[in-house]
Amino acid sequence: MGPDQNALLRDLASPTFKVGVRRGRWALLGVKFPIAMFFVAAPVRLGGPTGFLLRSDCTGYPATAPNSQLWHGRDNQPLADADRPKNRQAGTMISFSTWGECLYHPIDRLARSHWPGQHEELCWTADKTIVFLLETVHGILDSTDYAGANLPTAALELPPEFVARHAGAAA
Repeated sequence: MGPDQNALLRDLASPTFKVGVRRGRWALLGVKFPIAMFFVAAPVRLGGPTGFLLRSDCTGYPATAPNSQLWHGRDNQPLADADRPKNRQAGTMISFSTWGECLYHPIDRLARSHWPGQHEELCWTADKTIVFLLETVHGILDSTDYAGANLPTAALELPPEFVARHAGAAA
């Protein structure tokens, strides 16, 4: 097991991660390193889902920021634009738009270059943990701008490669 995998597993076992789980903000659905699959809760909105799957590539963790995407579990692919979280203006929330294979947010390693010298407080640094990522995603969903999503139930199913592993341990 490499140092990045050890660091991720350590942080997934941390009290701060467990507090978020107990508060119902997120849940670990499985790890098939370097991929970690999470459920991130969303606030109640008329016709909206209880939350979303977040697939995070944690290669190089924590020195390198995770690369994350909203995920369709049954189809095992990025969530379609039509199914993504909407804002009050009925458009897709910018952080969850289908810009590249990542969250369009400074926390994501692929999108970070779009804000040179800006939003330093939102950026990943080597002293951050997976909790920083999950708090960020949960906070965006928990904002007053979030208006819900037309998410099919199948999108919340566990992707096939995590099904066997999920029955036993999280890692």
